[in-house]
Amino acid sequence: MTMFTNGFSTLQMPKDFEAVNAKDEFTELYLVNTKIPMSIKFSTTPTLVGLPDIRADIEKNVTSNEKINVIASDFIPINNDIYYMIISSFSDGENEIRRNEFLYVEDNNLYIFEFTYPYADRELDNFYLDIIRSLKISVPKYIVEDGSYRINHE
Repeated sequence: MTMFTNGFSTLQMPKDFEAVNAKDEFTELYLVNTKIPMSIKFSTTPTLVGLPDIRADIEKNVTSNEKINVIASDFIPINNDIYYMIISSFSDGENEIRRNEFLYVEDNNLYIFEFTYPYADRELDNFYLDIIRSLKISVPKYIVEDGSYRINHE
């Protein structure tokens, strides 16, 4: 089993996925498997709001986009923590794409798991949950104070 760590958090990487260079500063890990095909993105961002506000924001933005169909949106327990889960689908013109997102807030850090794949009916609950359950947070990556944030170097 391959583990990913960045010094702040650790998680299990699924078999047969390759790491790809992240395109933004908040993406910690971006994995692809061209055989399935599927991508997995794990991000950490600083935040001053909790999951209820994040959920309201996401639902407002997603429901105003006619191209996105929300399949499920709810708070769910994973391990001993509460996550916000939103499952949506959209079309890229050729394929129906499904995106399953799981969001968690701890110590002003928002942890986001995003699983994207081109079919809507594949049941992968244990696949997602095993990766999410493997998350271990050593220390928060971001320190949020005075309206700004910095990386935690302690």
